[in-house]
Amino acid sequence: MADPSDLPPCPACGLPLVSCLACLACGEVQDEPAGSDHFLRLGLPQDELYDPELAESHYLRLSRALHPDFMGAADAQDQYRAVSHSALLNQAWAVLNDEQLRAEYLLELHHPGALARNKTLSPEFLMEAMELSEELQEAKGEGCSDTIRRISSCARSALHERMNGVAGVCGATIDRIAHEADPPAVPVRDRRLHPHQWNSARVATLLHQARIYRRILRNAGEKH
Repeated sequence: MADPSDLPPCPACGLPLVSCLACLACGEVQDEPAGSDHFLRLGLPQDELYDPELAESHYLRLSRALHPDFMGAADAQDQYRAVSHSALLNQAWAVLNDEQLRAEYLLELHHPGALARNKTLSPEFLMEAMELSEELQEAKGEGCSDTIRRISSCARSALHERMNGVAGVCGATIDRIAHEADPPAVPVRDRRLHPHQWNSARVATLLHQARIYRRILRNAGEKH
């Protein structure tokens, strides 16, 4: 089961389920199906562009449904499930609300082991990253804030370049043409990601490089 639309109706109220953790209509805690993933827990489709507003809305509503304050009348089993589901929900939110962690998670869902198989980076890239890290350490030791800001800017630009590269490989930034007769053909944004068709080696390499630039930004005291 990979999409919220595949979930059965809520057994308590009969309305469609958005998440496999709890019913957003009546608050009933659900039995999580085998094979559930973070997308199903947060009520998001895997193969569409991430909608941060929808994700946050689902997260807040599910958090409320699973909160102990609203489980006072539930039996011990339901209270235990709510606590367990709440932990799963928080894990899903932490992963999917982070651009890189979300890409890594989706890559591993459809191409298991891709990150481990493609972790060898080019010597040229590693040398460039090492020189940037060493320059950062020297600047921090000397208290040179201008140099630290310059390195942070460089690392942030490189990080954005890698994540844009991931988006490009994944099809998230590719315009397609809608060939309707009326109105005339116009470019529209293709919201489908088709993760099973990704060039997994290329995506994994870009994500490994992005990890290194994130580490440099953390060392510089910057958020990413």
